[in-house]
Amino acid sequence: MSTLKIGLLIVITVVIQLTVFVDVRVAGVAPELLALLAVLAGFLAGPDRGPMVAFASGAMWDVYLPTPLGLSAITFAIVAFVVGSLEAGLFHDSRLTLVVFAGLGTVSAVIGYALLGEIVGQRGLVDVRMLKVAVVAGLLNALLAPLVTPVMRWALRPEILFGSAAATR
Repeated sequence: MSTLKIGLLIVITVVIQLTVFVDVRVAGVAPELLALLAVLAGFLAGPDRGPMVAFASGAMWDVYLPTPLGLSAITFAIVAFVVGSLEAGLFHDSRLTLVVFAGLGTVSAVIGYALLGEIVGQRGLVDVRMLKVAVVAGLLNALLAPLVTPVMRWALRPEILFGSAAATR
């Protein structure tokens, strides 16, 4: 059942990104909500399950972008794997860690997307504006992370089966 919840969360996030954050911007930059989902998936679900959720959110986002299909999906999956690996092996799970990972993970996702795009022949993604977008989106996502995390925990949590629940982080 958590697959259905994750799918619903991704669809709702795409709708919010395409409606609310078309007009709501800070310094001309909107938060990268699908990148935030990818980072949170890696942070909360770890390096095994997180990249799958991140890939799904990136694939859904790729449908709306003018770049090659799969570019966001691959980038988000890589970022989720790295975040999940670092969080699981090096750091203690805390709110500050979550905020830092959300910000730096988003910066990595935006820069990684642009670099991977250049590699596959999508010219014009790497420029000075890309750095501004990466930093501002990272800051915005760091601020939004504590608000989105409970919803992501809900989506990732397995349903109670036969009177017992599987433990999640």
